[in-house]
Amino acid sequence: MGSDDSAVRRRSAVLPAVVAGLLVAAVFTASGIIRGTYPFGSLSRSTNDLGTQYIPFFAHLWDILHGRAQGDLLFNWQSAFGVGFLADIGVDLGSPLSLLVGLFPRDQIDLAVYVITVLKLSLAAAAMAVLLLKMHPGPRWVAATLAASYGVCGWAIDDGAYVPMWLDGLIALPMFFLVAEWSLRRTNRLLSVLVVAVFWLSNFYTAYMATIAGGLYLLARLLTSDLRVMGSLRALVRHGISFVLGMALVAPILLPVLTANDVATPSPSGVFRASPLDIFLSRLLPLSEGVGRTASLYVGTVALLLALTMPFNRFVPWRTKLVWIITTAALALSFRWAPTQEMWHGFDTPNGSQYREAFVLCGVVVVLAWQAVAHRLPGPIALLCGGALLVVIAVLSDGSSLLTEHWMSVLIGSGAVTLVVFGTIWGIRRIPKVRRARWPVAVAFGILMVVVAVETTWTAVVTDEQRAKVLGASAAPWDDKQTQRANTIRDAGGWPRYRADPGTSVTPNDPMLLGGQGAGFYSSLLPKSLNETLTGLGFGWAGYGRASHDLDNPVTDAIFSIGAHLEPGPGGPKVTKFNVPPLVTVRRRLGATAASNPYDAQDRLLGTDVYEVPEYKGTRFETGDVKLVSKCAPGSIAFLYMRRVGGRVRLTGGEWRELSATRRPGINTSSAMVQLGVVPKDGVVLMEINFGEAPQGIPPTGAIGCLDQQALARTIRRLTASGATDVEVGGHSISATLPKGSTGYAVVAAPKVDGWKCSAGDGKARTPRDYGGLIAVPLTENADRIDCTFTPPGLRRGLAIGAASALLTLGIVLFGWGWRRRRSANVPAVEHSAAE
Repeated sequence: MGSDDSAVRRRSAVLPAVVAGLLVAAVFTASGIIRGTYPFGSLSRSTNDLGTQYIPFFAHLWDILHGRAQGDLLFNWQSAFGVGFLADIGVDLGSPLSLLVGLFPRDQIDLAVYVITVLKLSLAAAAMAVLLLKMHPGPRWVAATLAASYGVCGWAIDDGAYVPMWLDGLIALPMFFLVAEWSLRRTNRLLSVLVVAVFWLSNFYTAYMATIAGGLYLLARLLTSDLRVMGSLRALVRHGISFVLGMALVAPILLPVLTANDVATPSPSGVFRASPLDIFLSRLLPLSEGVGRTASLYVGTVALLLALTMPFNRFVPWRTKLVWIITTAALALSFRWAPTQEMWHGFDTPNGSQYREAFVLCGVVVVLAWQAVAHRLPGPIALLCGGALLVVIAVLSDGSSLLTEHWMSVLIGSGAVTLVVFGTIWGIRRIPKVRRARWPVAVAFGILMVVVAVETTWTAVVTDEQRAKVLGASAAPWDDKQTQRANTIRDAGGWPRYRADPGTSVTPNDPMLLGGQGAGFYSSLLPKSLNETLTGLGFGWAGYGRASHDLDNPVTDAIFSIGAHLEPGPGGPKVTKFNVPPLVTVRRRLGATAASNPYDAQDRLLGTDVYEVPEYKGTRFETGDVKLVSKCAPGSIAFLYMRRVGGRVRLTGGEWRELSATRRPGINTSSAMVQLGVVPKDGVVLMEINFGEAPQGIPPTGAIGCLDQQALARTIRRLTASGATDVEVGGHSISATLPKGSTGYAVVAAPKVDGWKCSAGDGKARTPRDYGGLIAVPLTENADRIDCTFTPPGLRRGLAIGAASALLTLGIVLFGWGWRRRRSANVPAVEHSAAE
């Protein structure tokens, strides 16, 4: 009977889950149509990091799935001259739904990401519907309404919709609550482990938050259950085992992510300041928007009003009331205290979107609303008291600057309809002739669906409008221009003979988005050592060092074997090609690489002095402008390097060049070395610097460099002649054939990041030497070949832990299966002997 009842309850949850998912998809789609955003209009959805970071990552995944990438799941040859990729998969692309991108055409990556986003929102709503009906039987039409409200909650449309991997946390929350339910009921042990594994694989960051919430949910359920102490302890142990085994199962991804995070370029921690009470409460209401500054707590007026009836619904057991009200209040208060805020974010306060855990409270408010109606629909007194609390929240929020026009009208309208609908249903249930009729429920459900749809769509439109005003579009959707650029860089490619750099004119991740191989890379896991290497050579960056930019410089082109540059222009993109050494060159000795300025650093990696670094005199004017005067060899190329500044610079009479291509120079960016032009015949270098709105002083020694083009050409010919005669590159490996009799060191034009092992000739694979941030392999006698392979740090340990977890999980499942089989076999025997 128990299994039959369980099957009936599973079937009863299917329709509400489907309805909730479809309604969420309709709301999100309708908001895009009204706004005219992609794919329904010309406005870009790509605010903030969506266009500059995540869509290029999906594009690279598409290339990997279709065999067109330079690299594989472990390594990315296209970005930052070669970096690990497995950890980035774990952070940005771990969801199984990410694989759907491969079903779309390459030039429809934006559409693929949009569809995946809608699907994740819908799945979150469907999972919540299943959870609610599993938690306690109740009216399915209310479950569908509340689940839909969760799927398009404020956090989902404000934060998650533009950071696709965070939406995995929106799905994980109700699924982890389901794991808690299974722990209570001693069922689905294997499924519990797999659910935990899937969502820790999908996005460990939001899974961590959902895991904490899942533990709190289980405690609340235990406190409201009739289990004895030992039964509660067993449930806690089962829950803990499920999470430990699930997390261990994905250790092959999780450990490389954590290891990469430890050595990543850090961003400064944010400073948490709790928002004023009116601001905080206003985010519970419709048509409010704080653009990452406050917690997005909106779950719709219907769900909020029902949650507020909880204290007054006399049909809800007092212990259930007390536990869930305290749990919800404690969660809300944890958002207003710095130590608990740090705890929610892994003890690192973010410097943007400081309430990333807000989906947890949204989910718990929906659960609270369900508890308020599942036992029995609230009566008139409970509804009126809940409405009174809603009025109190509205009054306390009235001074909030985050409430947009018409919020009060929407709140009153939705609240009034909700009160009327539930009040009417309550009254009909007391009329004997129609109390069992289905049509009142159908009408009520239809009305509530309309209320939820209209209100959440309107709120989604307002949210997107406000985001666009504050953040703007970071990148346009793929268009004919990008297709032209991608085709041009592909036709110019010569990998692995040389790199073809697409630049970073569209996004910092253009090498992944458009193709080619260059310095551009935007990732929260960009290694600190790589950032220091590129910065020391004169490359610029943004995002506190986590978004490296390309550099227009012939010396770094030679160092990194960049033989082609894509140059966008009004007449269409064009490619400039150069003669450069191969990816692997041979040096007789490795000199010191420490340098006081980027010109010396480039000279030392090149192995020859090709720069003149002159002294100069500076004059600072009252306007804040600066003039620098120095002397260099006539015909050489003049460069200027000043970090963390904005503005423009030129040789007197020449063309102005931007010092920084980013919008906030000096705050979270570093300016790249700027090429200014040919030194005149008199050898006088006169530079004019205009700092704009942020005047600077006279730059320190070493800001000016003059390049001897003839010396550079000779060096390129020498390195080419002595360099590798053949280079082969695999997904995460590189091999090179060297000229006979090569001695010294083979230098690979790739960053020396953790994970590389190299061998020379028939020698043993060892960790290569670090040559100014590049890979250097000592050549043994008669070695005419080197082989290097990259293994993500933490992968081997992760595989061992994952294998152990799989064996333990299998053992537990087999033990449980055997125990149940023995028990079922013994029952008939006992019954037979009793009958005798």
